[in-house]
Amino acid sequence: MSPTPTNKKAVDTARKSAEALAHKALQARVSLVGAIGEAQASAQEILDQREVLLAKHAQELDVLDAEHADAEDKIKTAYDTAVSGGWTARELTEMGYSAPKKKKPRRQKPAAAETPQPATPPSHTGEQPSGTDHND
Repeated sequence: MSPTPTNKKAVDTARKSAEALAHKALQARVSLVGAIGEAQASAQEILDQREVLLAKHAQELDVLDAEHADAEDKIKTAYDTAVSGGWTARELTEMGYSAPKKKKPRRQKPAAAETPQPATPPSHTGEQPSGTDHND
């Protein structure tokens, strides 16, 4: 049954009103999803900053390790020179200078793991990604 010309305006008004209410309800839900996107972007930014700091500090630690290895080499050289110059290991130990430890062969550091990629948004099929539980 189609509307008569006299109530067509009332039907159009009712339709527009219903659509406006639906848009308003959807907009509220859409903004909730937008908040998830913002939170994920913020979390990813923090992880990115963390990776930068880790890389920077790893480089600083490598420099300190190299400097420490050089200092250990200088200790060994000075100790060996003292022994060559007439000091005994016992005399040096009594003064608090023990023989330097022999270096162990250094292992190669494993390659750094790749930076994890951000999660991809779920498909729009209405299904939730597996492994998630939203019953909090």
